[in-house]
Amino acid sequence: MTIDELTQQIEETERLIHVYRNADEVVVGTQDEIYSRRGLINRTTFTAAEIGDHIVNMLERRLAAMRVELQKLGAQSQGGSR
Repeated sequence: MTIDELTQQIEETERLIHVYRNADEVVVGTQDEIYSRRGLINRTTFTAAEIGDHIVNMLERRLAAMRVELQKLGAQSQGGSR
């Protein structure tokens, strides 16, 4: 993954954290390859109070890991240019 791709993923994850923090409801669903043309199946709607914090916490952990990876890529990039 390139630095630009990772930066884009970080920005998208930051946006998602904001969205989930401010959501009233969260729809959770499963997708099966056989039925993928029909979209999500087995949908369940949760209030943000029920699940929002869990999703935000997961996204924050993912964001932290991506930032560490970005630092590693940046260090490799600087080391390789010398």
